[in-house]
Amino acid sequence: MTVTSPPSGSPVLRRPFARRLLATLAAGALALGVSLPSAAAVAATASPSPSVQAASLSAAPAANGILRPGDSLSVVVTLAAGSSAVANTPLTLSIGSAALPDDGALDRWLGGDTAGQTMQQVATGAADATASGAQTSTTLTVAATDPALNGRGAGVYPVLVTAGTLTASSVVVVPSDGAATPIALVVPITAAPMTRGLLTGNELAELTAVDGALSAQLDAVDGTTATLAVDPAIPAAIRVLGSAAPPTAVAWLQRLLSLSNDRFALQFGDSDVASQLQAGLTAPMGPTSLQSYMSEADFTRPATAVSSPEPTPSTSPGQPSFPSLSALLEIGTATPNVFWPATGSAGSETVASLGALGTAEEPTRVLVASTSVTGSRPAAGAVGGVSTPVYDAEVSRVLADAAGQNDTTRRSASLAAAQGYLAVARATAGDQPVLAVLDRGTDRSRVSLRATLGLLSTAPGFTTSTLAEVASRPASEISLAAPTVDSARVAEVGDLMADEQDVDRFATILDQPELLTGRERAELLQVINVSWTGDAARKAVTDHRAGTQTTLDSVGILSSDFRLVSSSAPLRPWVRNDLPWPVTVVLTVRTNDARLRVQDRTTIEAQAAANTRVEVPVEARIANGEVSVDLQLYSPTDQPVGTPQRVDVEVRAEWESIGLIVIVVLVVGFLSLGVVRTVARRRRVRAEEESSAVPDSDTPADGIGVKDPDADGRGPAEADTEDAIASPPTEQETRP
Repeated sequence: MTVTSPPSGSPVLRRPFARRLLATLAAGALALGVSLPSAAAVAATASPSPSVQAASLSAAPAANGILRPGDSLSVVVTLAAGSSAVANTPLTLSIGSAALPDDGALDRWLGGDTAGQTMQQVATGAADATASGAQTSTTLTVAATDPALNGRGAGVYPVLVTAGTLTASSVVVVPSDGAATPIALVVPITAAPMTRGLLTGNELAELTAVDGALSAQLDAVDGTTATLAVDPAIPAAIRVLGSAAPPTAVAWLQRLLSLSNDRFALQFGDSDVASQLQAGLTAPMGPTSLQSYMSEADFTRPATAVSSPEPTPSTSPGQPSFPSLSALLEIGTATPNVFWPATGSAGSETVASLGALGTAEEPTRVLVASTSVTGSRPAAGAVGGVSTPVYDAEVSRVLADAAGQNDTTRRSASLAAAQGYLAVARATAGDQPVLAVLDRGTDRSRVSLRATLGLLSTAPGFTTSTLAEVASRPASEISLAAPTVDSARVAEVGDLMADEQDVDRFATILDQPELLTGRERAELLQVINVSWTGDAARKAVTDHRAGTQTTLDSVGILSSDFRLVSSSAPLRPWVRNDLPWPVTVVLTVRTNDARLRVQDRTTIEAQAAANTRVEVPVEARIANGEVSVDLQLYSPTDQPVGTPQRVDVEVRAEWESIGLIVIVVLVVGFLSLGVVRTVARRRRVRAEEESSAVPDSDTPADGIGVKDPDADGRGPAEADTEDAIASPPTEQETRP
């Protein structure tokens, strides 16, 4: 390692006294030949910082920690540099002189507690200089002829690797002879927790690809005797897509169904069983319908590739043929009534509630962890007559840790620890089998999973078995400790169930309510997945409840104040429907003012994802006024829908009469004016005609005119009339 000083003229950085002292000690250590990585590790350990990573050391005995008589001991040591580079570091390997007596001592040793252990150094070596962020591996070997390895009896022996102040604890197992102990393993087939009801097509394509997480799970269990715990939501997610399912997902499902492994179904979405029962349910919830996830276009003909059994053919040609709910959830030949609550969550009450769901032909089986059992912990246990197979919590924990390790050395170290716990379990099991589970997890590589499951098939002194074989053994009555109850989780389940009841009532606006209720149930079960914990669980519930409220608010009234210019005119509000399906609602209109008469109920067929106009007849009983009107939507079953609204209706009914009067007056006026103008025009035309008929000789040549017959002010027509009256015709004039 090279130490450089700042160039001349550089500003001097001020550092706390402790840091300056540490740097001085580190420089002194270099001068004395002491490895600096140890000092760096001490500094990182003493003062951790989010931006500074300490160096770490891990040790993995070869052969997964199995050390048979006459074998040499090899330990792979990996030194990972943190934020700073490390120099060449001396290594020492030590082994304990006595075996660890029980799993408690094994826990303490692997946890870093070396007190009370007598260690003997058996090998030394050195780790090469390592750059920042890199790691280097070295193998320390002890010859089979070394006296430290000879004469060791069967047991679990502590192993310690030291690099300066860094240490790594591990174990080696000297196997014992005797009859083989049956060991059974339960492996979950699950996806990561989510808040949607089902995986999407794109997600399935990714998970079931060659390098996908679900493909890795099947690769790991294929050819083993592991019992599969399958989340039925995964096969359902593939089947609801029908002919649109990704080809890799279809192939994955066919492979799952063809495996010979024993299996049982988890709760849909791997939902938390214990919290549901603690929230007051008598039985765990299950899906009610997945119809909303299916499209007619994808089921115009039976999709035999993804359905088992096949859906019933449609009686109408060209019509879709949807599979039933049971067909969607089918996982192959499975053992019914098997429950796997989250570790530590099941107590006697939970077991009793689940036990009531079984029958004599199909009894209930509840998996419980050994840490939940007080006293003896036989694998074939029973609580109140209910079968409760007990899995070894310590073995299961280290198996899960190994399955989640992508680093080779760390994975091998976890597998060696698992061998140690298996050896202890075998020593204490007597004639009982050993049951283990690979707890839920999705960040596991194919290599890690395969190596972890392969450990059990090669563990010395064990023979593989199944959960069914363990549960079929004569059961010993056991006692369970009080379960760990997450009060917040139980309260959340209660809130979610209350929200679901609101959705059930709201969904009556649909011709097929299950389109909403089925989706809500599926999402609820996913939200209470056992893998949701801590703040992530709280957020998942909060987000889901917000989404549920959005659904409940998706249908409502769009309206504003009205002005009626007639004594009888309709109100015209809108019904808003944000759902992707048409709905049937009833609009009720109420007013507490007798001056306005309205139609109380109006049935509306609201279109999907649209606003629909409504006309409600209204009749005003007064000339004018302002009246408040309450509007509320209801489902056909009289369930309130949306938020009620109050609008003000301003009635100006006299405007109609005034308008009619004005129109009549105008019409009469226009007609009268037309008549007057017509008579005047005719008189003028007649006058002009008569005037044009008088001869021009009436006017003397000298310009002196004869007396005008109209000089007295009478018109020609009037004069003729009066003359005729004044001078009746003579006999000569009337005689023909």
